[in-house]
Amino acid sequence: MLIGQSPQIQAVRKLIREVAKTDENTLIIGDVGVGKKLAAREIHRRSRQKIRPFVILNCTAIGDTIMDADLFGEKTDAPGAVERKLGLVEQANRGILYMENIDELNPEYQLKFTSMFKENKFRKSGEEAFVAIDIRVIASTTNERINEKEDFRKDLLSILTPFIMNIPPLKKRKQDIPLLFNHFLEEYCGASGRGIPPVPTEIFDSIMAYDWNVNVLELQNTVRNLVLMSPEGRLSIEYLPFEIKKHPFEFLEGRDLNDAVAEVERYLIGRTLRKFAGNQTKAAKALNISEAALRYKMKKFGLSKKIY
Repeated sequence: MLIGQSPQIQAVRKLIREVAKTDENTLIIGDVGVGKKLAAREIHRRSRQKIRPFVILNCTAIGDTIMDADLFGEKTDAPGAVERKLGLVEQANRGILYMENIDELNPEYQLKFTSMFKENKFRKSGEEAFVAIDIRVIASTTNERINEKEDFRKDLLSILTPFIMNIPPLKKRKQDIPLLFNHFLEEYCGASGRGIPPVPTEIFDSIMAYDWNVNVLELQNTVRNLVLMSPEGRLSIEYLPFEIKKHPFEFLEGRDLNDAVAEVERYLIGRTLRKFAGNQTKAAKALNISEAALRYKMKKFGLSKKIY
């Protein structure tokens, strides 16, 4: 299941439910690591094909490590019998064929799959007879402009896109980060037999500030690294596997003292407001200043519109 409470991920979950009610092909678009395969599996789990196979085909490997015999099967002669190798396409019959990186499918195989999907049949390698198929296709790509690719067949794209689903990157739905972090923390602590430790503020601030260019996959690996490397019973910021901000005040070195003090005040006020979700009464009490003084400083530092 896709984890999160952001409006973006709720919209994706709603679309998954609607798509799963149909037998239509679907194209899922999203950056590396956003959960395209997870969304495809969720469609399969909710669809009428749920008792049938979910077969994964990496289009990048077709023609390299995946050949015609792997895709369509072949007849092989063995002593005393004729054996048939079942290809990935036939394995997916009456189920779902998940075609990863569909934009990487070379022109030769674009033509083969277009013909197969149009005619609902294919021919095994070395055989003349056709095999009838009933396959639902879910394809995925990181290329949001696949429709503009000159070397991608428009007729194949039209077959794949009765439904199009866009999964937004993690940096555009940061409110989902704490839920995902806690989910993976529970998962890896449980797997290693550890209790769930508290999350230090420094780690929380760092994961919220980071851009997560490899999205949920990168966050998952980060939590795994933290759990496995940190001493049992606590999480140590030194084991975050990406470059984080140094001490928040290190950048003040060489600055005018008045400017430096102002930057410190702005940092502390912003962090305190964030901690209390913008509640000025609680923030003023924690900072040991009056609410009037807090409002003055918020205006002074440009924090009056919740830019903290």
